[in-house]
Amino acid sequence: MTYFSKGIEQTQLKRDLKATLLESVRAGDCEPSHGMTRKDAITLLMQDIADYDEILARLRLQGDA
Repeated sequence: MTYFSKGIEQTQLKRDLKATLLESVRAGDCEPSHGMTRKDAITLLMQDIADYDEILARLRLQGDA
């Protein structure tokens, strides 16, 4: 595994962990911390996931070049 593909793998793992956390918050299995409302936590997690998706797309494009 190359350094570059390892970076993609680690970024994908972080994205997947955020997605798992999002599902837990939505299901009520996990409560947001730091005084955040559930709606705020969901919004923040969705943005984090979208950011990771953008990063992964760029990394994959660079890997294909």
